[in-house]
Amino acid sequence: MSPRAVTRPLIEVTDLTRLRMVLGRIGRVLRQQSDDGLLYPQISLLFSIARNEPISPSHLAVLEGVTAPSVTRSLDGLLRAGFISRETSTTDGRVSVIRLTPAGHQELSRLLHTRDVWLSQHLTRLSPEELHDLIRLIPVLEKLCDPELPLSNGAAPAGGKGLRRTAAD
Repeated sequence: MSPRAVTRPLIEVTDLTRLRMVLGRIGRVLRQQSDDGLLYPQISLLFSIARNEPISPSHLAVLEGVTAPSVTRSLDGLLRAGFISRETSTTDGRVSVIRLTPAGHQELSRLLHTRDVWLSQHLTRLSPEELHDLIRLIPVLEKLCDPELPLSNGAAPAGGKGLRRTAAD
């Protein structure tokens, strides 16, 4: 039996479901805190570019888990908005590299600020004890995002080792 095989759940199925759902809802609600008309794939690309620039469109497609034509469409919108630049690679003239422009960095800052404001406002709903408990759990939740953890089938996702970590999520 492999080390990944578990004979019994670590937690009750109902608690596992609740945890999965609340984490998903929090991520979705935070991603929705944008009022500028950018689509989620474009926002996700902005964050990926910021973490990996300079980066090629094909590498972005792998990181995002989408097709190259899909990335190209989203990049075209970001280029028109002035958030990214596309240049020919200095090492391989057949490849383009993507970088954030100053406007792209400013847009990322604005998106993060909007999400921080939303989260700060909603944290006021918690009692001081609940807030303390939540803060104490941050390292535990960070372990769930560990990129070195294998997928349940033992395979690493395309382009990386383990789970993909994005700021957009």
